[in-house]
Amino acid sequence: MNNVSNDNKERKIESKSNATVVSTETHISSDCHKDCDSAVLKSDTLPGAENYPWFGGEYKIPKVLAEFIVQIDSESKIRLNEPSYEIKRIEKQVFLTQCRYIPPTDKVFIEGYIRKNIEYATKHCTSKTGIGGAIKDTTVHIPFKTYTKVNFCGNLPQVQPNYPPMVARYFDQKRMGKNFREADRSDIEIFNEPVYCELEWSAVFDADIDNKGTPIDGFINEEEFQEFTDKSVVYLCMKLLQKQQVCWFDPFDKDGKGEKQTSKLDSKWNLPITEMRDSKK
Repeated sequence: MNNVSNDNKERKIESKSNATVVSTETHISSDCHKDCDSAVLKSDTLPGAENYPWFGGEYKIPKVLAEFIVQIDSESKIRLNEPSYEIKRIEKQVFLTQCRYIPPTDKVFIEGYIRKNIEYATKHCTSKTGIGGAIKDTTVHIPFKTYTKVNFCGNLPQVQPNYPPMVARYFDQKRMGKNFREADRSDIEIFNEPVYCELEWSAVFDADIDNKGTPIDGFINEEEFQEFTDKSVVYLCMKLLQKQQVCWFDPFDKDGKGEKQTSKLDSKWNLPITEMRDSKK
């Protein structure tokens, strides 16, 4: 009897031990499934897409369309931060904020400003024979706006507008008229390279005129002023450019033609790729 009871106890212990092991393994498996959430959600093998040659040129580089000097005359009234009796120095720089060519005209719209840093002497005190003060400065931006006509000398920008959309309709035999449920459409959109400007150099010639000065007591020909008129003549050397695809012709071409094939879009109802259209015939 004692042996039987001991055997039963051992079996219970083994059973409990096995249950504990199984419970532990189940807990670990549950945690691993919760942390590892990676999976391949979708996988496709893409079919190949055909491509066709498009002859646009061997190089795409900025091409100079026109180079010119434009003269801009400006007059402005400037107010200093405080009264002055003499302008010591003026530094001038020109900046452009807009240079816009309007196709297909020969007009270019130009906009910018003249930055002037003005150093001037101020009066703090006077004696019988002298004037004492400090050197101050004021920086102003004088705007200008103009347009000019450009001679491209045959180097016109390459700007091609979009063709109007086309629609092909079909006859409905049942209704004896236009089929409203079916139509073929064609839309071609062309992306042109913009025409842009470069400023090669600038020159500013100006005159500063004091119209409302107040005489300084005891000093002949000395007066204070806070406002003055600025008259400026500005010269801008500008360059119009556009990125274009060009062909570099071989000077030692045996045929002597030096011609390269190029591809172009047209407004006809056909494929926009010439080589593909010809191969379908």
